[in-house]
Amino acid sequence: MPEEDERPSVDPLDELDAQLNRLRSVADELRGTRGKPQLAGDQVELIEDGPTLLRAYERLQEDAQREVRVLDRPPYVTPPSTQQQLELDRLQAGIAYRAVYGTEVFESQDIMGVLPQLQSAGEVSRVLAQVPMKMAVGDDDTALIGLTKRAVGDYHLLIRSSGLLDGLIATFEMLWALAIPMPALPFNGDFSGLRPADRDILLLLAGGATDDKISRHLRISPRTTQRRVRALMESLGAQTRFQAGVQAARRRWI
Repeated sequence: MPEEDERPSVDPLDELDAQLNRLRSVADELRGTRGKPQLAGDQVELIEDGPTLLRAYERLQEDAQREVRVLDRPPYVTPPSTQQQLELDRLQAGIAYRAVYGTEVFESQDIMGVLPQLQSAGEVSRVLAQVPMKMAVGDDDTALIGLTKRAVGDYHLLIRSSGLLDGLIATFEMLWALAIPMPALPFNGDFSGLRPADRDILLLLAGGATDDKISRHLRISPRTTQRRVRALMESLGAQTRFQAGVQAARRRWI
């Protein structure tokens, strides 16, 4: 028999896939029921309309006493600016906010327009190449999740204290550990030899962006993008594009 430390470890991404499958099964069960769409003593509730979803998200933030944790990516039911003031108020009240953003936010003028003020007010944010779902967790009591990838008009689940909620909190912490710090926005600092466009490229690399996405976002040619990416990787001693973004963040280049 293998020794204890020789046993294969559980792949966290496999755990995440299993968690998402459980959530979809719960959502399908709720959608198939008649009457009030709730399960297990109101511990899980299905939300299918925008106004109810927005109110649930506001209530989650208002009820939080310690921390709000968020997984975020487009699309949005309403522009992020409509929710900005509530988060600013809660930050002012001493509630901590941690957020993991998917790289899609770099192409969203709505969210990029509010992130600098949220960061200045105290939100601690990170970026990850792929965020598998949208989620907000209030303290360790309530989670609001969206299982859709492309449309806002899909189902959401409101989950209160339960084993399912514990799994969602563990999912957030796993993704938080995998993500890298979101650089301060807007870009600032005096870096001789590092051009403003290079900081933009490094930020996008840190988020897992392809050369094509970088070219389109910065409106530069693919050839220029490839040349600058190679030069930045060499200057940072990075073997991969993602390593270049991580090294740049650690050196506070971005």
